[in-house]
Amino acid sequence: MTPSDRAPAAMPPAAATRSFSQYNAAQRGRPVRRLALRGAELAGPAAGRTAVELGSGIGIEAAHLAGLGWEVRSYDADPSVEEPMRELAARAPVTHRTVSLEDPGLVLPPCHLLLSCATLPFTRREAFPDLWRRIREAVQPGGVLALDLFGDRDGWAGHEGTFLSRTEVEELLDGLDVLDLEEREHEGRSFAGPKHWHVLTVLARA
Repeated sequence: MTPSDRAPAAMPPAAATRSFSQYNAAQRGRPVRRLALRGAELAGPAAGRTAVELGSGIGIEAAHLAGLGWEVRSYDADPSVEEPMRELAARAPVTHRTVSLEDPGLVLPPCHLLLSCATLPFTRREAFPDLWRRIREAVQPGGVLALDLFGDRDGWAGHEGTFLSRTEVEELLDGLDVLDLEEREHEGRSFAGPKHWHVLTVLARA
């Protein structure tokens, strides 16, 4: 979730051990996030190509991508989203798996669009490098990464999760064609209440 989306944001890292089902259920009816719209636009024609979404929730962005013609492979750790994702898969080219992104056995398929809206920051810092390696390996030449990262001045920094300085983010993007790196910081709200936001939104081409 990014502040510009003007929708309830994610749970704090301290809640990572609790169910995200309440948060995901509250997403029904919201519009497709701007990050997904921009990522799909930059990625170009969808026909015959695969998009990966890390942190699908109830499938709002996955449904949008499938409607554009992408074959969508989605992943989320919350088992409560399995039913809406099954319903989506019955009518659209979406394949969903319930799995922690920290699972070392998770193999991401080759893709030309990788979308992750405010999910990667909930990865433990010690597990993040391996996940990032798998992300970089999955995105094919010419493919687009569209993702949110939380900065080191975020109100949840210091809790379990991954919070990065701008320099660290730029180092992660080394070797990619950075199309946009937007850094935003302000007071706002999250699903858990008031929050200081420090978000870096990345659009980059492999």
